[in-house]
Amino acid sequence: MFDSGSASGLLDGVPDHEQPATLQEHHAHIAREQFREIHALTALYLTRCEEDARRGKNEAHQGEFAHVEVASILCITERSAAALIDLGCDLRLRLHLVSAAFASGTLDLTRTRAIADALTNVSDDKLAEIERRLLEGGERLSTTKLKQRARRLIARLDPEGVRRRRKRAEEDRDVRTHASDDGMSTLEGLLPTVGAQRLSMRLREMSLQVCADDPRTHAQRRADALLALADGTDHLPCACGHEHCTAKNGQPRSDETARDRTGSAGVPSTSAPQQPKATILVGVSATTLLGLDDLPGYLYGYGAIDADLARDIAADGTWKQVLTLADKDREPLVEHLVDELRAAAPELFDDTTETDGAWVSGRRIVTNPHGPILGVGMALKAAGITPLNIRNRTNTSREALTYQPCKRLAEIIRTRDGTCRFPNCTARAQDCDLDHTIPFSHTNPANGGLTVEQNLACLCRKHHRLKTEGYWTVTQLGSGRLQWTDPHGSITVTEPNGPFTDPDDEHNHNDHDTTDDLTLRDLAYSNSGRTVENDLAYLLDSHVPPGTRHPEPRIPAGPILVIDLDDPPPF
Repeated sequence: MFDSGSASGLLDGVPDHEQPATLQEHHAHIAREQFREIHALTALYLTRCEEDARRGKNEAHQGEFAHVEVASILCITERSAAALIDLGCDLRLRLHLVSAAFASGTLDLTRTRAIADALTNVSDDKLAEIERRLLEGGERLSTTKLKQRARRLIARLDPEGVRRRRKRAEEDRDVRTHASDDGMSTLEGLLPTVGAQRLSMRLREMSLQVCADDPRTHAQRRADALLALADGTDHLPCACGHEHCTAKNGQPRSDETARDRTGSAGVPSTSAPQQPKATILVGVSATTLLGLDDLPGYLYGYGAIDADLARDIAADGTWKQVLTLADKDREPLVEHLVDELRAAAPELFDDTTETDGAWVSGRRIVTNPHGPILGVGMALKAAGITPLNIRNRTNTSREALTYQPCKRLAEIIRTRDGTCRFPNCTARAQDCDLDHTIPFSHTNPANGGLTVEQNLACLCRKHHRLKTEGYWTVTQLGSGRLQWTDPHGSITVTEPNGPFTDPDDEHNHNDHDTTDDLTLRDLAYSNSGRTVENDLAYLLDSHVPPGTRHPEPRIPAGPILVIDLDDPPPF
């Protein structure tokens, strides 16, 4: 069918069943050779850097002309040569696992570039874990899938870095036009992803306003819709040319009609119909929405986004509760249901009965389990879960997992305590350290003492060291009271001694809990106004059909199912 000419083909003489493997091995061979080339030109660059260093050249300018030399050798542009050198340095100095996969032919140049670009700004302390997890099973993923997976992993494992880089990147937003050929121009820009998705959805909606006889393609209509927006038009005129076009909102307006809808200065009249906002869809975990954690959200059409951005979008939107069940949670749930059924109706079971989950609710399940989505609730507004409440709880959660107390919290502790809280010490609170009663865990903050009022106290440097080295032990009793135990086992309780506390006031001597079980939910949200329990009850109740809701929905106890964020959204 095709004339291959005189050149011998790669698959000439190869049996049909061996051709896929032959193509794969050839592609891997090309990848290995590409790695060797990049490794070589990177070595050349480093050699030029060493030569410049021996000449006493400033480090910032060492090897600055190596890309010109590489471009001349390979007959490529200097920009392309510089990009290859940058990639080679990344592979040699940062991306060791990616470099090994590229060298073995598992990754080709295109996918290696995609991974390197995605991991450019990842924090060094998070890079190795993200790189490892990205490459697990990633050899069969396309560049687009690799980038999506990288964004998801980075958003989960480096949430603070994602948040910081997003805010910095938003400062570079820009839109430009460049003259092209044949009377056309190219429009390019960098927009915040939410705004870009809103623009995309608006152009799509406008492109669908015309009738079926409109001769333009979808691409042409989207381009015309953008120009219509620039002209201040809220709809796309239909181009069918029919006098009685059914797309009335798409009818081209006459100059007179246009004047009727604008004031004398060309300002749109307030009588013009308000167009609805474009719809964008976001998936976000309930725990993240309520400020309990910073798991990433998912913006449809883009991918993983950081928790702050997901909360900002969701706070003003219309919500739908999505109930999910992962495979790893399905098995113990089915086993539990089978055990309950066996106890309630033992006559249904005998020694030959299969108990692998085949019998649930008294009937045989003959189909495979359904997917992770159990159901989608009714649409509802965010009610009392306002952006301010979510933001306050989120900030409090983040501060509780940060070693250094914020300025507001430090001021509260010093004002409360007044002096060092060790028995009989009178050192001023302003001269004291803020000590974590339960030590803060720098490796895993969630497992250590939280940076909250109920776990902080003022200690002068001497008594801070005495407590840290274990000579005395201390426990928080609540209401700012500390229980000290000396090396002989004697107990002393100290009270706050600030200007707004009175140790002799009888109201300060009520019974106090002596538990030191400090939890994020009990402490971080005690003074947050609308509590996370209120909001969680609201979310649970929203899934119950109208007419069957209870005035005070009961929140079931028990462990929360953990959803693997590598699974498809929503989570």
